[in-house]
Amino acid sequence: MRRQFKAEAGFTLLEVMVAAALGVVVLTTGLVVGTQLQRRSLFEEQTMMAQTTGRALQERLSADISRAGNGMGNTPISFSDTDQRFAVQVYSDLSADTELTSGDYAAPPAGAPVSDALRLYWGRTRDLVFLDTCSGGSTVVRNGANEFCLAPDSSAGMKPATGQPATMAVLVNGDQGENVSGNSILPVSCLLRVSNVQPDAATKKLTGNVGSGVGTLTNLCTNNLDVRWQLSNWIAMALEGVTYRVNWKGGFPTLEARPYGATDWQVVSRDVEQLKIRQAVINLTTPSDEYRWFPETNPLLASPSRPALDTCTAAQNPGVCTVEQRAGEMLSSAPNANEALRMRLRKRVRELEITLVVRTRRLDREAVAAGVDENNHPRDGYKRRTITFRVAPRSFGMTGLQVLEPVPTGTGT
Repeated sequence: MRRQFKAEAGFTLLEVMVAAALGVVVLTTGLVVGTQLQRRSLFEEQTMMAQTTGRALQERLSADISRAGNGMGNTPISFSDTDQRFAVQVYSDLSADTELTSGDYAAPPAGAPVSDALRLYWGRTRDLVFLDTCSGGSTVVRNGANEFCLAPDSSAGMKPATGQPATMAVLVNGDQGENVSGNSILPVSCLLRVSNVQPDAATKKLTGNVGSGVGTLTNLCTNNLDVRWQLSNWIAMALEGVTYRVNWKGGFPTLEARPYGATDWQVVSRDVEQLKIRQAVINLTTPSDEYRWFPETNPLLASPSRPALDTCTAAQNPGVCTVEQRAGEMLSSAPNANEALRMRLRKRVRELEITLVVRTRRLDREAVAAGVDENNHPRDGYKRRTITFRVAPRSFGMTGLQVLEPVPTGTGT
């Protein structure tokens, strides 16, 4: 009986307790390791998503910037006497234009990175029409204030449908240096609100009002007697465009876009924390010189370093914001000398450098720490990816203000 009882004996209570304790330790360790691996996997996945988002946004922005100025290059579009818009315009101060802060907009909170805004315009070439001299022996392409004569077989694509608002278009002549009646010509473009297109052989007429209708417009666009309407190569295209901004509504950054003519902003990405833009300016007198970048922080430059282009002033130190000027280039409608300087600089922009800071949507609280990381980002628990790329608008190298051969002294531009 004693031998049989000994053979059937199990674990003691102490052994069971030790085994249970070891099991709990192993299980707890496994759960902790598993949770850490799952957490790390989740944030690595978000980091990869941020990288992918940045690449997708790079493709989108590159495509829009590449076609900016299509048909008109860097020639400013006259919306009104005080509203001259360029195909590429960067705003370091969003309060400079009411559209940029329209809708439900919130500026970055204290300590958050500040972004630029980007506005682009281009012409829609599928509806492009050429202007031609009007009938009756006329030498101009314009018949009065609101009628423009079309070349044969023109498209009617810009004609608005019945009951629809006018088609926003741009009138462009990219010729420069051409003389009409002894006058030196620079590229010009005008906003046009197209109300009708009659391409039939008997009429060949485009009807519309120049300017935006907001504010007065008194330059070439409204002067149908100006000699520049005798030039060839006038074209009209439907005007398209888009504006980008970063909105901090609700304390969370969102990259938004507003197509030209739209009333509402559209969400592009909820992952972009910052959009910064630099502009490269060419010297038309010595085009072999390196581009000047705005802004630019360089200890080798004269102090101060170059500011953002839209904050340049005529009082800046020589070599910082100064730019060569052609005879007749200054627009009389520029509101002041500083804006006239910026307009000359914008005509010479040849390339953009875009920097996107994309961050993960979720916060890793265990990664919160003081200071900044190796990329100078705060250690606030968000993972970030910085993507920088450069894009040159295709049309800027062949349309608008360009490099010209030297002209003998006393003969004009």
